[in-house]
Amino acid sequence: MNRALVTVHGSLVTVAAACILAIPETAAAQTTAPDSIRSTRTGVYTSEQAVRGSDLYALNCVSCHTAASHAGPAFIAKWQGRELSELFAYMRSEMPKSDPGSLSRHEYVLVLAYLLKLNGMPAGPAELPADSLALSRIRIELKPTVDPSRER
Repeated sequence: MNRALVTVHGSLVTVAAACILAIPETAAAQTTAPDSIRSTRTGVYTSEQAVRGSDLYALNCVSCHTAASHAGPAFIAKWQGRELSELFAYMRSEMPKSDPGSLSRHEYVLVLAYLLKLNGMPAGPAELPADSLALSRIRIELKPTVDPSRER
């Protein structure tokens, strides 16, 4: 009877060890799996960011660009469907025209949030990050996407 108990106990220890060893693999797989692409239509910036971005826009951008020049058809034609990181990189390398790259990453993200607001993108609960990798996971979608299965 003791031998049977030792065998059962040994089997339970083996199963428990296998389960414990499997947990890190699962967790590692989850952390290395790429995040899904999000849309700017899902609220990727906060209202506060857009307000602060509006102030920065007034100080750094409005002398060359009106807010209207960054909204509507021209903006849609250039940026629709592209990654938010592309617009962020463009702003950082080209703007302001008089001194490109002179704002901090954080300040560029605030102006980016303002541009999203100008184009009718909704605000959300979380701040837009000043991280190019995170921004590459957000697609600029200014028009509602059409579900091909509903086009009949």
